[in-house]
Amino acid sequence: MAMIFFALLVVTLSFNFFMISYQVNGINRLVYGVPVSLFETSLNLYGVDENNGAFFIKDTLEEKLTSYFNALMKRYADDYTLDFYYYNPSNHSLCVSENCSAIEVTVEANLVLNYHYEKTLFYEIRSN
Repeated sequence: MAMIFFALLVVTLSFNFFMISYQVNGINRLVYGVPVSLFETSLNLYGVDENNGAFFIKDTLEEKLTSYFNALMKRYADDYTLDFYYYNPSNHSLCVSENCSAIEVTVEANLVLNYHYEKTLFYEIRSN
């Protein structure tokens, strides 16, 4: 009887660890594989000059990233949040103007067994 209980415990733990690894690896693929085109199509290139440079159109970028994650995250997590933080690339201070050239995107999700997933990625517009 003890062996049956032990076997069921091992099977249950194995399945839960499999589910956690499946969710974490899937979300990592989504987060690290965000298409660059989402950022490129959210740039305001009209009237770019030497002093200001290109900058993100905030509403467009947030809408595109939200729709990307809404479409693909449902396979891995039901409960997740996206946070956007625009900053100045020179000193990482908060960018309050409309002409922000750097964004920090944080993805948080609650997975199986109350495992909390959180990743933050930084995207900046730089010249080559």
